[in-house]
Amino acid sequence: MRIFYLHSCRSTQRWAKEAGWSGVFVCGSQSHGVGKEGRPWFSEKGLGLYFSISALLPGWVDPLRLPLTLAHGVREWLLEKFSLEAQLKEPNDLLVGGKKICGILVEKRGKRIVAGVGINLNHKIEDFPYYLQGKATSVFMETGRKVHPLSALPGVLEKISGRFPLTGGPQ
Repeated sequence: MRIFYLHSCRSTQRWAKEAGWSGVFVCGSQSHGVGKEGRPWFSEKGLGLYFSISALLPGWVDPLRLPLTLAHGVREWLLEKFSLEAQLKEPNDLLVGGKKICGILVEKRGKRIVAGVGINLNHKIEDFPYYLQGKATSVFMETGRKVHPLSALPGVLEKISGRFPLTGGPQ
């Protein structure tokens, strides 16, 4: 599957939907990142990994289970790479110590799915808007380790693809 990168965009989810082809759409920052029910997703440059996967939906995949399938892949990556024990909060979040570290948004567009993933990597508490302080966390806040977002992408995609084939089919 091809990977497309922009330094900044409105939203990886919107970009992937408008493109209409298969791929992984990654932005360094999003000006209008979205989460569940259209809530804003805080996504500043260098602080997190923000991407959307656009792919044809294999017939054997239950689209209602897809957020949890992707969350399990991210959870496995967090555990292996950082020894972080993340809990799944259905339908689409990962929590560490009761605080959100990852959100997933899956939308079905005909036979195509667009799955957005946002992982908080390098945030300090003051990097979050006041209303998220105490509700969100990051790899840095939990481990003291900084992570370059693009260096995290291959490992995350590897864990996700072990649970969901990242084959796009025809462009």
